[in-house]
Amino acid sequence: MPGLTGCTSAKVANSALAEPNVIMVANPQPPYTYWAPENSTIRNHPRERGIWIAETKDGSRKYYFGDQCRASDYQRFVGQPMDALPKKPANATWRLGCSTCAHTSDLVRTRMNVTHSEKTGAINEIYCG
Repeated sequence: MPGLTGCTSAKVANSALAEPNVIMVANPQPPYTYWAPENSTIRNHPRERGIWIAETKDGSRKYYFGDQCRASDYQRFVGQPMDALPKKPANATWRLGCSTCAHTSDLVRTRMNVTHSEKTGAINEIYCG
């Protein structure tokens, strides 16, 4: 998988998920860390339970809203073309779009977002929110 250099993996839901090298100060800890940048520090959101923040030394932040949409089950498709995704389950909510395209900023924790490169068509990221 591209972008996972230096990471180890763990078996979760029959697929390997990245486990980047992170500093964990969150309590409770997030259920997964595949979403966090390498060498980031993971903390709990100061006001919202069930939201975690990974912050890097340069000050950039990435938010994680848990796995209510089951994004962890689809991480094996990152790096693959969009047509590699299976058919969306009938009861699921998915939002598909290119990584440079405009999206609404609404938060729906049960929605799975899949972004892909407009140039290559490869999936860049799969996350809940």
